[in-house]
Amino acid sequence: MTDNTDEEYALRLSYLEKTDPNSLAVARLYLEMASNHSPDQREEALALFDAADAIFALHLPTARDAAVAGLALSLNNRAALEIEAGEWDWAVDAACQAVELRQDRLRNCVGRKDDKERLDLGYSLAALVLALQGAGKLDLARDAACDAVEVLGAFAGMRNQDAFVLLTKLICIYADLCNQTGQLPDANVLLPLAKAFYSARGKS
Repeated sequence: MTDNTDEEYALRLSYLEKTDPNSLAVARLYLEMASNHSPDQREEALALFDAADAIFALHLPTARDAAVAGLALSLNNRAALEIEAGEWDWAVDAACQAVELRQDRLRNCVGRKDDKERLDLGYSLAALVLALQGAGKLDLARDAACDAVEVLGAFAGMRNQDAFVLLTKLICIYADLCNQTGQLPDANVLLPLAKAFYSARGKS
């Protein structure tokens, strides 16, 4: 982070902490600050992630959905930092926890649109794939990539650019991992996607 950014964060944090040092707003600011650190500032970033997570955990009994969403994002961004730093075991651990929390959030989307939760889970699964690849656990990375493609398959043929980009990248990664591990891609996962893409093309 630049000196100007540090100064701006310090002012915002000072203001928020005067109101309530354990508020979700403070936790989100800690998370934002942590996520803006580079791998060479890893220890600083991890301390901020820890501070954010501690506050999010305090709110689990009273504001569970917001707290779980915050924890999941924190773990996801922590995994991204560890991937950049090449700390593969820590990256796998953080990504696994983010996936578990986001799976729960998606399961709890009953009777309402779940696009955001589904896309969030896709990002965490993608982080898990990269972390497992880096750790040399290619079979597990392949399986996680397959799970990610299946989760994001609901977006196939839809006009959601972020989901489309992530899905196509993961299909390529999945195919490459299948090749590296001597496995054939799961046709039950890929064929419905091909049909959805083809149908959408016919409507455009």
